[in-house]
Amino acid sequence: MARKLLPVVLGVIVLAALLGWLRFSRPGTEGPRLHVLLITLDTTRADRLGCFGCEGQTSPNLDALARESVVFDRAIAQAAVTPVSHASILTGLEPYHHGLRVMHGRVGNRLRDGQTTLAEVWRTAGGRTAAFISAFPVASVFGLDQGFGHFDADFPGSDGETLISPDGVVNTEKSQRRADETTRAAVEWLRTHVDPDRPLFMWVHYFDPHDPFLVPPEDVLRSLLASRFPPASQERPDVLRAVYDCEVNFMDRWVGKLLDEFKVLGLWERTMVVVVADHGEGLGDHNWWSHGILYQEQIHVPLLVRVPGVPGGRRIGGLVRTIDLAPTILQVAGVRLDRWPEMDGESLADAIESGGLERPREAYSEAVSIVAYGRPDGTGHRDQKDDKHYCLIDGAHKLIFHQLNPSNTEFYNLQDDPGELHNLAGGSPPAMARLMQRLQELDPFSDIMPGMTETDLERAERLKSLGYIQ
Repeated sequence: MARKLLPVVLGVIVLAALLGWLRFSRPGTEGPRLHVLLITLDTTRADRLGCFGCEGQTSPNLDALARESVVFDRAIAQAAVTPVSHASILTGLEPYHHGLRVMHGRVGNRLRDGQTTLAEVWRTAGGRTAAFISAFPVASVFGLDQGFGHFDADFPGSDGETLISPDGVVNTEKSQRRADETTRAAVEWLRTHVDPDRPLFMWVHYFDPHDPFLVPPEDVLRSLLASRFPPASQERPDVLRAVYDCEVNFMDRWVGKLLDEFKVLGLWERTMVVVVADHGEGLGDHNWWSHGILYQEQIHVPLLVRVPGVPGGRRIGGLVRTIDLAPTILQVAGVRLDRWPEMDGESLADAIESGGLERPREAYSEAVSIVAYGRPDGTGHRDQKDDKHYCLIDGAHKLIFHQLNPSNTEFYNLQDDPGELHNLAGGSPPAMARLMQRLQELDPFSDIMPGMTETDLERAERLKSLGYIQ
């Protein structure tokens, strides 16, 4: 008799899960119905995680989460700079709409007044909000605390007073904390403040892979380098790549502890989890060590979305954007449409339910800052970014337009050339002309230049509108 009842019981469980998904997948008449945990992995390349093809054991906890999640294989960040990319994640807007366009500068370095963040929508809908950040580039100085009832930024220089030069250049240095500290702060708050009846939107930001200023504890780092991530050679670039993998692994360990706490507290079955990187890292690819430009190793980011009741292990290969996350979270959590702000992103809820995108999307990214990035690889060189870059990806085609030096514009076929080694712009292919026309229609081009004040920018925009400058 028990054996005969088993299929019935399993059927009831599956039906309940599906009904739960249907209940959460469409905007409701009340406030949010799920807890949401948004985890952003700063400077984390997709190809350095096991669930995106890395052969080393860098990310066992994220890999386990991927088996419970829908995995998006072609997620594109809207910027390769931390505050700009996070602003797009938190607003669902392209950078040229939310107004935060540079990290280094005196203008365009803060979320524009009047923009609405995901956290603000959540609170207005009756939920609670809390954020735990790990470094200055997502601090309140950039306006990214907007809407969070609790905003934890307990690390040196979080106010930015000693980090920003008179001309607006930011030097993060050690104004950051490791994953263990951030996770402990989040867990401590969660244990004492969680309200099962009031859905929580929690954002936890990790910074460990960003640079070698703050590495795992010395004993942990030595052990990882000796056993799991030995450098390919003792040359400094190879050692730094190995340290990067150690930082990813250390971060992953503490992501696992955070996820475990949601389970211990009995929140897991009512929690949507979104894991995404803000951008990747050069690590020497394209002769670029850090980030801030628009090759795939910097804008292709890992994206996992775990929804209670939705089968895990699905992979979606179509192009999606990080601006799609805000509307996805609102729809899956059941926040009614009349509370949604205007967004450029499109919800991925239907794709999560069906396992595929209904139609293709284009992805925009930008790199407006003009700045020199230091290289830690011992070469003595700097990564000099002396132009503004704008990228459009449509299917296999990718355009990188150089605003100040158009003759340096790049065009790639990502299907034939995933490493972006063969610039096809010289042949002026029709697909390039089509993407260039589309970019001009979007009109994202920035007048911001190093050292500008608000007055300088207003003057430049006025002259541009009169046709005196391009």
